Amino acid sequence: MISVVVPSYNRKDCVLALLADLEQQEGVDFEIIVVDDCSPDDTVDVVRSEFPNVRLYVNEKNGGPSVTRNRGIKEARGEIIVGFDSDVTVPDKDTLRRVEEHFKENPKTGGLAFRLFKPDGVSEDVGRWWHPLPVEEFATRSFETSYFSGTAYAFRKEVVMRAGLFPEIYYMHYEEVELAYRVLDQGDVILYTPNLSVLHHANPVSRRSEIEVYYKPRNQILLAFSNFRIWHRLVYLCPRICFQFGKALFRGHLQRFLSAVRDGVKLGLESAQRCKPLSQQTIRRISEIRAGVFPDHA
Repeated sequence: MISVVVPSYNRKDCVLALLADLEQQEGVDFEIIVVDDCSPDDTVDVVRSEFPNVRLYVNEKNGGPSVTRNRGIKEARGEIIVGFDSDVTVPDKDTLRRVEEHFKENPKTGGLAFRLFKPDGVSEDVGRWWHPLPVEEFATRSFETSYFSGTAYAFRKEVVMRAGLFPEIYYMHYEEVELAYRVLDQGDVILYTPNLSVLHHANPVSRRSEIEVYYKPRNQILLAFSNFRIWHRLVYLCPRICFQFGKALFRGHLQRFLSAVRDGVKLGLESAQRCKPLSQQTIRRISEIRAGVFPDHA
């Protein structure tokens, strides 16, 4: 069975549109799990009323996307987890059936990264293309990747559980990168699959400015300390932190940036004591993926 996990926060209309699409899926056994992250609107009441078959959970306090996704994954009964952010729609009624077929046909694949379109269904959602290969050339091709977007993805449940789920300390931003690295480090494959797609309506999230100003640089530092040894930390962080510093200086957010750096280093040092850095084999594998060394899987 497939378990579809939908984290929700203050997007009632978006959630209802997604659930309506999911109920039209055909050819596969699946359940729908919605985890609401303390929405101030009436999402919970409306979902209970209009979609009584949905398994609905409500967080006691706002914890962010990682906490919310993890709760849904832990509650899932299926062997396959499909995650959709609440601001997507899934017009293809065969999407979940194709997910199941992908995992059956590719037993070594641990995760699938979906293709993300803008609402017109034609334009690529370039802003969320963090794959290590150029979107212009690879958007229509299947390939091994070191990244997936939390907007739309699929994993074997045992793979994501073994990798430690989404790191909740991140709150928001870079949590998918961390999880992808851990999946690769345990020897599993993440495959970008263009024939699995959603429409992303990019509903603005709350606290967006705080995410860009504070969480992004903080989490970049946290990611480096959690996954890399000293040399790779420096290589990873130098260009990114210099860029974030320049942006903060230009936009007048220097104090917030400095707080992010301080907190990132503190949390990173604590995380480095708990987390095992990525193996040299995984580092090489990520470099090979970035260089497009792996054969096309299309």
